[in-house]
Amino acid sequence: MKAATGRKAGATDYDVIIVGGGPVGLLLACLLKQQGLRLRVLERRVEPIAHSAAIGITPPSLQIIDKLGLAAEFIASGLKVRDCFVHGQRGRLGCVSFREIPDVHRFILSLPQVTTIAILQKHLGQEFIELGCEVSEVRQFEDHCSVQAGGRTLTARFVIACDGSRSRLRELIGMRAPGHVYDCHFVMADFIDRSGLGDEAHLFFTATGSVESFPLPGGQRRWVVQTDTRLDHPPPGLVSELTRQRTGFDVPVADQINESVFTPRRFNSDRYYEGRVILCGDAAHGMSPIGGQGMNTGFADAEFLAAILCHADPLKLLPAYNRFRRKAARTATFRAEWGMWLGTWRGKGLSALRDVILKFLLCPGPVARHMGSFYAMLTIPFNTLKRVPAASLQPRPL
Repeated sequence: MKAATGRKAGATDYDVIIVGGGPVGLLLACLLKQQGLRLRVLERRVEPIAHSAAIGITPPSLQIIDKLGLAAEFIASGLKVRDCFVHGQRGRLGCVSFREIPDVHRFILSLPQVTTIAILQKHLGQEFIELGCEVSEVRQFEDHCSVQAGGRTLTARFVIACDGSRSRLRELIGMRAPGHVYDCHFVMADFIDRSGLGDEAHLFFTATGSVESFPLPGGQRRWVVQTDTRLDHPPPGLVSELTRQRTGFDVPVADQINESVFTPRRFNSDRYYEGRVILCGDAAHGMSPIGGQGMNTGFADAEFLAAILCHADPLKLLPAYNRFRRKAARTATFRAEWGMWLGTWRGKGLSALRDVILKFLLCPGPVARHMGSFYAMLTIPFNTLKRVPAASLQPRPL
């Protein structure tokens, strides 16, 4: 595809301005750079994020990353998780395995978000990124947008909001994002890993709350514990204590590296674009981080959007972006919600019922085999551009 040419060369500062330099914004920038578009990434932060949030990269996302020739570097920097063992009140219930999923990448890649950002930044080049730059205003015209940022005005044919779930750009264009805050709360922390669990992920569902455990590169492991209420300032050693009580694993406080608190919420913007301002990733939709689907949904947004922005007439294709990506996000949000709802049941009765359900789902057989593809996001509709009908990428009359 060739780059769109709605104005004379140089009539705008850029073809595309991307607001937000997280994983999704940087992936989009790399895909657009590959197609020769003039672009700028504006990132409010100056320092790297202090704590990695998203850590799981699914096989469809690795297919997208491989378009940049970066899949091998990502895989070499991360850790392959091939099995996720599920435990109930009285012991192991089964395993979600990715070893036989129908994809060349038969694993979930565990890679801290800070590393994902570093690899994409290096590939893109620092000359395309402006740090410490916050957008205060965006104005739209017939054939371009203007952005007030860092005390000056920049112009571009399109402006993309990749500035996260509390998107300032979404607010500036007045786009509604109705949603819901869930009544469950978590504290997560990364530790030096002395568990002996290797590259296995483990989920523990007990009557008093859940514990999730994921391996990280560099000899570390993440532990996520469910709490009764939101604890903005958890007492020291809380993750270690709840992990010990619910799983029996000793996770020494002295081995703790960081800690963060979250209360999941979901939302979906009324529309993913307004004129020439387009929402992408967490700026467009939000879902529970349980299950690790949010960032990967954003990666698929970026791939679809990159193809549109490189088209001769992007405006006529934006309805297709809105239609297909909203459907994918709704599906991912529902799956994340379903998994979190089941995993956060508490009390002996509900815990026993959950054990029965999970044991049925995970017992050897066709259902259990399907679970690997389900959690690897292989069954999300339109999870890569290859699964979008080609006719949908042809301009239609407005």
